[in-house]
Amino acid sequence: MLKIFSRKENPALDHDAALARMAARGVEVGAIIDVGAAKGAWTDKARRHWSGAHAHLLEAKESWRADLTAFQGRQKSTTFEIAGVTKEPGVIYFPKAGDAYGGAVFHDPGDRDDLEAIAATSIDHEVARLGLKGPFAIKLDTHGTEVDILDGAARTLSDTAFLCIETYNLIGQKRFPELILDLQARGFRCADLVEPMFRPSDKLLWQVDFYFMRAEHSCFQDFKYLP
Repeated sequence: MLKIFSRKENPALDHDAALARMAARGVEVGAIIDVGAAKGAWTDKARRHWSGAHAHLLEAKESWRADLTAFQGRQKSTTFEIAGVTKEPGVIYFPKAGDAYGGAVFHDPGDRDDLEAIAATSIDHEVARLGLKGPFAIKLDTHGTEVDILDGAARTLSDTAFLCIETYNLIGQKRFPELILDLQARGFRCADLVEPMFRPSDKLLWQVDFYFMRAEHSCFQDFKYLP
């Protein structure tokens, strides 16, 4: 995939800038929940603005365990779990071949033998298990399984200050226009976007990360463009 931006030429489209804008609006965060955490890069950026927040990182791929263990060793008040994230704890299934985590997840494998079982949890379960306190900041980099994850975070969303969600134009349970409406129904509005990515073959928009804030935040009541 092709990134049509660079931190040097277009720094406003970087997560660092979006998180700084979020903090400048006075958003408070008590705990960070990073789903699809990989090695923890997004949490590291968020911690620059909310250094006292507990961070809980969730990652389905066992291959990231060593990086997350190292991240936990460097960062105070950090926990992580190797698990898929969905509506409720249990087991989910990903394809073994190809882009194994790219928009395909199954709750029932049927008689297929091309799927691998992954231990699964939910955001609400993790928050209760660890006794995490909000307000929460939630980040999803989950390749199309966002709706199931949000359905498993109903209690947590009631005390969530903002979300960062990687959204998609072709794959997933909901494409980005529908996901924006889904978040609106859950009480959140789009406040920012970063890192648009385009398919190399034809430069079609592939994905973009949106930031969502609570719909009642005062910034949405100001309709002026200039101060």
